[in-house]
Amino acid sequence: MIPSSSEISDIRAQKAALRKEIRARRRALDAEARKAWDASITAKVLALPAYQEAKTVFCFISYGGEPETRAILREALAAGKRLAVPRCLSDGIMEAVCIDGFDGLTPGMYGIPAPREDLPAISFDEIDFALVPALAYTAAGDRLGQGGGYYDRFMEKTNAFTCGVCYRRFLLDSIPVEPFDRRPKLVICE
Repeated sequence: MIPSSSEISDIRAQKAALRKEIRARRRALDAEARKAWDASITAKVLALPAYQEAKTVFCFISYGGEPETRAILREALAAGKRLAVPRCLSDGIMEAVCIDGFDGLTPGMYGIPAPREDLPAISFDEIDFALVPALAYTAAGDRLGQGGGYYDRFMEKTNAFTCGVCYRRFLLDSIPVEPFDRRPKLVICE
């Protein structure tokens, strides 16, 4: 059943309030605890058969309290995998761009590290494994993103194995969802 416009408005208001709450809770996290959680998430991601078998990995670059992904980025490069990172454009459109090191990054949209403009994008079809960020998830994979729809559009267009990552304290019982919201195939916590 397709929700009415008033139901959609209510869902969006609930999401906005939840985003505000989760962002405040993220800012209050203990830095030392986060380091241990990040190491655990990294180890679990790197141990996944879908990651190990992937030739092309798409991984977000941590920003604003997200689980740290730089160790995953480094490991992908060290393992000889083709590594793509997001370049966000306007209106929720995102590209996947291959990098061969962190020197290929510059401040992008919203201040998030992004690949240089001179680096070409690849097709989402070329990606085997993708890490998907979120403010929060449910165990079933419902996702509370930042609100731009970038990763929902990405997951709609890719056949890659998609894996969400978040800290366990942001694994919620429920998250309001809209018809266009997409779930990753797996969610990993520390």
